[in-house]
Amino acid sequence: MKIIFADDMADMRESIIQSLEAVEGEFGPFEILGQAKDGQELIALVERHPDVDLVLTDLRMPNMDGLSALVYLKANIKVKNIFVISSENIVSIGQAEKRKIEADFNEKMGLLDKIAHRVIDNEVVEGKINSILTGCEKLRLDPIKVAEYYGASGYMRKPISRRKIASLFEGMLNPQGFVNIGLV
Repeated sequence: MKIIFADDMADMRESIIQSLEAVEGEFGPFEILGQAKDGQELIALVERHPDVDLVLTDLRMPNMDGLSALVYLKANIKVKNIFVISSENIVSIGQAEKRKIEADFNEKMGLLDKIAHRVIDNEVVEGKINSILTGCEKLRLDPIKVAEYYGASGYMRKPISRRKIASLFEGMLNPQGFVNIGLV
């Protein structure tokens, strides 16, 4: 399996490598094609290796966030398996509030889609929001829900561990929608 990953923190990149090495006997062999420090580097690596099987991307990174990289890669390179990794947590809410939030979510996603088109076209417009993550924050959208909306395969909560990486591969082997690897 060919893997590329991005995280702006060197210790997190090392943790990913160690966790992959720990499960390689069970799920490998793995070939790490590259590692990036931001979304722009991630896109460049994937463009050089479009046959990548798995992309892991941190959510918050400088220059280009992981959500913007996800949107770009899904639209322009059609990468199948992209997992977002972050310290962000999905918030659980009550049913009545959930219906209102879902209606708001659909309306706000229309606005976020405008930002996504700029990201996909690699177009920066002065005075406009040009980042999916910034759009999430301005519109008060859950970035993990947005990652799922834009086609991420799943989400893994930091810190990265052998058990979480194993759960990721188990989720890939038995796909049943968005894989949420929270506090495993």
